[in-house]
Amino acid sequence: MEPSDHHPEQPIAAVIQALRLLGNAIPGIKIIQRSVPFQNLYLCPRGVKHLNLSESFFYHLPQEESKKMVFDPADPYTCLLGVQDPGDPSKTAKSFYIRHERLQQDHQVELIIVQNLFPSGPEKRSYLLLQIIPLSFQPWAIPKIKRMATEMHFRKTHQGKFNLLSDRNKEVLSLMVRCLKAEEIADHLCIGVDTVNSHKKRIKEMLETNRNEDLFQYGMAFDLLADENGKREIESHDLSS
Repeated sequence: MEPSDHHPEQPIAAVIQALRLLGNAIPGIKIIQRSVPFQNLYLCPRGVKHLNLSESFFYHLPQEESKKMVFDPADPYTCLLGVQDPGDPSKTAKSFYIRHERLQQDHQVELIIVQNLFPSGPEKRSYLLLQIIPLSFQPWAIPKIKRMATEMHFRKTHQGKFNLLSDRNKEVLSLMVRCLKAEEIADHLCIGVDTVNSHKKRIKEMLETNRNEDLFQYGMAFDLLADENGKREIESHDLSS
C-alpha cells in the first residue's frame, strides 16, 4: 500500500492506476519517478521483489539513495546503448541502457529503458518511466558477454583520459595496440620515428600508464583495433619499442 502522504497529482495518477491494473502486460519491472522535485512514485510488485525494497521504503528514498539502489545513468557499470527517436511529436524518445553489475555473480545483466511519460505540457520532462528487464544467458554466451561488459566498463571509466588525446595521438595508439614498432608506425603515417616516439610518450602521459595491457584495453574498448589478417597478439611485442 502507498503511504497516506503519497498522493501523485493528475495526470500521473491515471498512469499509475493504469500500471496497477495492466502492468503485467508490460515486460520487466516498472518504476515511475518525478524528477523535479525528486520523488519515487510507483514500484510494481516485481520491482519490490527484484530490488528487495518495500513500497513504503521506496517512496521515501532520497534521490542519492535512489540512484544507488534503483538506477543511476552515471554508474560505471551502467552504459547507454542508444536512444530511440519515435519520429512522432506525440510520443517520447526512449533511452536504452545496459547494467552489468550482476554479471559476474548472477550471470545476469539488466536492460533499462527510460522515457519521459509526457511529450508536451507542464508535465514534460517531469515524470520518468523506467523499465528494468533482467536478462540471463546460456553458459556459452557468458564469457562473450563478460568481455563486452569489461570493455564497456573500461570505456566509461577512462573516457575522460581518452578524450585528452589528439587525433594524431589516437592514430598512433591504434597502431601501437596492433603491435607495430615505431619504424612501422612512422612508415604508415608518413612521419618521422622521433615524432612517433614523442606521440607515444604523450599518449602514456595522458593515459597515465606504461602497461601494455592497459594500452591494449584502450584499443579494445575504443575500437582502435583494426580487423586485419596481419594483426598480432599484444604479448608478441613490447609496445614501447
